[in-house]
Amino acid sequence: MSLNRRNFVRCAAAGLGAMAVVSREVVPSAQEPTMSLNVLYPNHEGARFDIAYYRSTHIPLAMKIMKASSVMLIEGVSNGAPAPYAMIAHFQFPSADALKAALADPGMADVRADVPRFTDIRPTVMVGRSV
Repeated sequence: MSLNRRNFVRCAAAGLGAMAVVSREVVPSAQEPTMSLNVLYPNHEGARFDIAYYRSTHIPLAMKIMKASSVMLIEGVSNGAPAPYAMIAHFQFPSADALKAALADPGMADVRADVPRFTDIRPTVMVGRSV
């Protein structure tokens, strides 16, 4: 049996719960450190997560309020066992000051108040810095 690299990579990525990106190139370090706000929704039996609402309503609201440079959404998928996370949102900011301003924006109360509309999962939040 011949191994097809494209199928191997596709299956390997799916097997990791769609939480990895495969690339031929090594990603260089950022010229200037950037900051990230990572919102992780741990999966549990019976968890409710409305991905359509999340993508169409919650994320645009969060982006409008926080003024993040970008957001990457990573949906957990089963690889035979339930994915450890239902969703991970990775918001990028150009600086620590930009992230600090985003978190201090009074509109963040609206973002937090919107969470029960799409999930019953209590998210874990992690601030990060690119290296």
